[in-house]
Amino acid sequence: MAGPIQVNERIVLYDIIRGFALCGIFLVNIPTMLGSDWISGRADYAGSDLLVRTLFDLFVQTKFYTIFSLLFGIGFSIFLERSYARGDSVARYIRRIAILFLFGLVHLAIWSGDILHTYAMWGLLLPLFYGLSNRAILTWAWSLLIGSFLLFYVSSMYLELSLGFRFSGDPFPAIFNSGFGPWFDYRLDEEIFDMFQNSFFVGVEILSLFLFGLYIGRERKLLTWSIRGLTRTAIICTIAALPFFAVIIWHHYGSGAEYSATNSAAILVSGKLLATTYVCLFTIAVRNGRAFRPLQALGRMALTNYLTHTLVVVLPVIALGYYGRLSLTEGLFLSIAILIAQAFFSMWWLKSHRYGPFEKLWRIGTYGRQKQAS
Repeated sequence: MAGPIQVNERIVLYDIIRGFALCGIFLVNIPTMLGSDWISGRADYAGSDLLVRTLFDLFVQTKFYTIFSLLFGIGFSIFLERSYARGDSVARYIRRIAILFLFGLVHLAIWSGDILHTYAMWGLLLPLFYGLSNRAILTWAWSLLIGSFLLFYVSSMYLELSLGFRFSGDPFPAIFNSGFGPWFDYRLDEEIFDMFQNSFFVGVEILSLFLFGLYIGRERKLLTWSIRGLTRTAIICTIAALPFFAVIIWHHYGSGAEYSATNSAAILVSGKLLATTYVCLFTIAVRNGRAFRPLQALGRMALTNYLTHTLVVVLPVIALGYYGRLSLTEGLFLSIAILIAQAFFSMWWLKSHRYGPFEKLWRIGTYGRQKQAS
């Protein structure tokens, strides 16, 4: 039986886009990792923090997990295509997903923003769709995406009515700066169950994005679509996002409301549009011969770099009692510095290794050590 997909078979484009998505995900995550932002926003943005929050909502928030989810679907299509070609059963895919879930479970115990366990939970459903026609896959994908938008807006309206457009109190208990023991107990006793519930809530949208990725991967759309078609799509999506941008800017600088369901919906929908623009633009650049080696290296080690974010941010912040003490702007500069360091480290590591540390563990668990190249 043949071994796993080799490095020389990788589609460089996907690695580059994955590296770009990783950067955006870290920018989104680091405010809550540091405690400089709340999950749903906060009331006291001012000066540079207000500008950063606005720019995040315009160009970062909801854009990059969208891309990451699409890439998961693309990767799934490639994995199963190769698995069926060499006669593997779906059991190997299930084992791969189970290992991802274990990674996510451990990560979730440390930080509430883990996405890996959610990907694993909903990724288990993908084999049920693999045998469907492209038309059926797109029908399911669009239906689930529209349904997720409606579900999100209804829940956001309920939250808006509950809050009365205002946040109350500090959502971060003092226990976050009480050392590892009390903090970890709180994570296991309180937050981890809320995150599992949230995984079911966001799963409809995640599954829809997986299915779009499955379709793109099956049809090799990013590799075969004309440059003209990609350019047209990027322009249309950007123009379509402009009204939502206006809503976001008004929310931050004109409305006076601390929370708005309409603003949250604008961020969500614009995220899908701008994510499409980003993917199209990177595809055009790569197909025109542009090399993005730092992003490619980050993308090849995306799992390792994603998990490392928690190790180098959350754990030191909790240990030093700095949770909630850094501003949004300071967090932005810190995240940029960490991403630059990770890019250099990833390029250095890949000079002598075929995979990142966690990528290699994942492959060993999936294929067995005897099939794992040294």
